[in-house]
This record gives sequence, structure tokens and C-alpha cells, in this order.
Amino acid sequence: MSLIEKVPANTLLKIEEDIKKNDLGKARDRLHGLIATYPNELELRRKLGDIYYALKYPSMAGRYWYLEKNKTPEMQHACIEFEKSMGNNPFQIVRAIKFKGDKEIVKDLEFSENFSPVQKKVTEKLLEEPEDSVFDKLLVVGCLAVLVGTILFAVLGLYSFVEWLL
Repeated sequence: MSLIEKVPANTLLKIEEDIKKNDLGKARDRLHGLIATYPNELELRRKLGDIYYALKYPSMAGRYWYLEKNKTPEMQHACIEFEKSMGNNPFQIVRAIKFKGDKEIVKDLEFSENFSPVQKKVTEKLLEEPEDSVFDKLLVVGCLAVLVGTILFAVLGLYSFVEWLL
């Protein structure tokens, strides 16, 4: 196994057992948890892509195989399916990949020149500093508005109650 030692070996063994028992859903869930905890371990993404491919979800497999260095023809086809499912939009692809790891890992990847014209743009976007989307900004403003409104109504209610008592 080419994983760095910090990934818990017992969890990796459980994943292998789940795969052998054909409990791919449980293996998938465990891998999602490990990817969130160890985002730099691209081997985990490859395994998750393998599971999605076995489950007959090629675009989801492509999502997790997208950062794979040496892609098989099946992997290339799945990655193209993933790109199509995202409308070939590099911004949407980057958001769907959800790579939270070290940017140096992406720099070290050497993608095939003839793979996909979208992939170069996606790689550039992965290397950029993430910017907050309009939705993210509106979400913060909305939460602050709800908080201010709640405090305002609580103060007005308390004031009205005290006035009523007097």
C-alpha cells in the first residue's frame, strides 16, 4: 500500500473487508470520511473512484479519479463524463472535486496533454486561492440579518413587556 502511515491501518483494513464482502456502500462512506480527514492522500480518492465505478456511477468515479496521474482508458472516459456532468465548467468542476489538500500536490501532477482541454483550466483554478462566491457572501449577510433581527425583536419584546407591567 502506498499510503502514508498516518492513515489508520485498521480503517484501511475495514475498507478492504467491506469491498471483499461487496458492501461497497460502507466502504464508500468510510473513504469519504478518510478523504475529509486526509485530503493529501490521493490514493484514497483513487479507491473511492474505483468503488463508484463498480457501483456504475462513472461520472462520480471521474470526480474522484480526476487528480489521478496515470489514468487508464476507463478513468479517462469517467473523467470526461464527470466534466460533461459539470457542463465543462472549470469552476463547477473544482467545486465538485472539493480538493482541500496541499496545492503542491496539484503542481506535481503531470496530466496528459491530449486528455481534456478543460483539465488545464481546472488545474489552474485548483492552484488559485479560493474566492468566496456570491452565494457564500449572501449566506453570511443573511445569517447576520437574522441574528440582528432576533436581537432587535427580543429587546422590543422585553421593552413592551416592561411597559405593560407598569
